[in-house]
Amino acid sequence: MATMTVRSTYALDPETALTIRELATQWNASQAEVIRRSVRIAAGREGAPAKPKMTAAQVIDHWRNNPPPRSLEETERLIAEVRAIRHEGDELYSEKLDRFRQP
Repeated sequence: MATMTVRSTYALDPETALTIRELATQWNASQAEVIRRSVRIAAGREGAPAKPKMTAAQVIDHWRNNPPPRSLEETERLIAEVRAIRHEGDELYSEKLDRFRQP
């Protein structure tokens, strides 16, 4: 963390102060860090922070209440495609190792 050298006092409306506290909770950061990040975001120096990660229970609850993004058949096709690509990589790696092992 950078060394803080400037202290400032600002008057905020209650809604802004509440929003800062809520963001601090969401981002798991201090209110001062929320203000620093927000200024960098507004200045175009940083993208908005990623959404907080969901807990396992939240993921299960989400998929229990929402349809999956693709059908079972499409999911199985994608898994097979990824496996084939991985096995191609394994074969190429083995061939390279074999070349080094030969006298």
